[in-house]
Amino acid sequence: MSRSEPGARAQHRAPESRSSGVGGVVTSIRDWADRVQQRQVVFAFPYAVIKKFGDDGGGRHAALLTYYGFLSVFPLLLLVVATVSTVLQANTALRAQLIDAIVPVQFRSTVNSALLALPSGGVPLIIGVAGLLFGGLGIVFSAYDTLNHIAAVPHRRRLPILHRYLRIMATLVVMIIGVASVGAIAVAVGALTDLPGISRLAAFIATTALTFLVLWTATALLLPHRARLAIIWPAALLGSLAITVVVTFGAVVLPRFVARSGPVYGSFATIVGLFALLFLVSQVLVIAGEVAIVRRRRLWPRALDSNAPTDADRRALLGLAREQERIAGERVEVTFDVDSG
Repeated sequence: MSRSEPGARAQHRAPESRSSGVGGVVTSIRDWADRVQQRQVVFAFPYAVIKKFGDDGGGRHAALLTYYGFLSVFPLLLLVVATVSTVLQANTALRAQLIDAIVPVQFRSTVNSALLALPSGGVPLIIGVAGLLFGGLGIVFSAYDTLNHIAAVPHRRRLPILHRYLRIMATLVVMIIGVASVGAIAVAVGALTDLPGISRLAAFIATTALTFLVLWTATALLLPHRARLAIIWPAALLGSLAITVVVTFGAVVLPRFVARSGPVYGSFATIVGLFALLFLVSQVLVIAGEVAIVRRRRLWPRALDSNAPTDADRRALLGLAREQERIAGERVEVTFDVDSG
């Protein structure tokens, strides 16, 4: 039985006889397409990203990000509004402008009611804030699992539980500051009433840059070793653009969706619209992470025929296997039988 070590050059299996008929035609077309895509980076790289997305269960992770993101939206908004209200207690006009810029119009009455229901001080306030923090942690925990899985970080190398919780809390604080800062940008740019076109462009660029910094910082906090900007910038750029587009156009699209879908979804139209926007952002964020890893580790070209793996296929599968190393002395080794299949 012929075996090859991980990282060795891929050996394409030579079949003893090519099947005839429709199956043979399909195989010939697949082999031709495989040769073409492996030779051209413009085809090989996107296919490698799609392949890794499938290997990692990217759709499942995007769904989890959407679910926990939805559950975390209200606690995060309430935390941001409570922080802004406390800091700007003496400036009611600016406070109102910031809150209007941060909270979508569909949720303002609910957020205001919840804010009024919060205790004003003492132990009850501490308990209330702790509950909101706990409610907002779901999205960060999901992001932690997704990032480490995409990067194929072995479980034995992931953050210890205490460090993990501290970094997750720090990431949540960064997110709160980022949301408040996006609102501040909207208020500042809104003052340029004489230049509406320039103000919209400035708001888009500033929001993208700020979101880029938030994503970069979050990635550095959630991975065991700080990722350099040269590695993470593709993921942070794609993610920040996606989030900025949703922030910019979501306020326009969501009310229209609710108005048109009301007869179908009724009172759930707002929830369905929010879920759709969150799922879109989650998909882009996961794909952006895959792009960064495929680019960094040169995980392309990938083979269309699973029985003829390339070097990149072997390294990608080796990473998935070694991710399951859970204790310090555990090592997973992988061999490939090129004659199997």
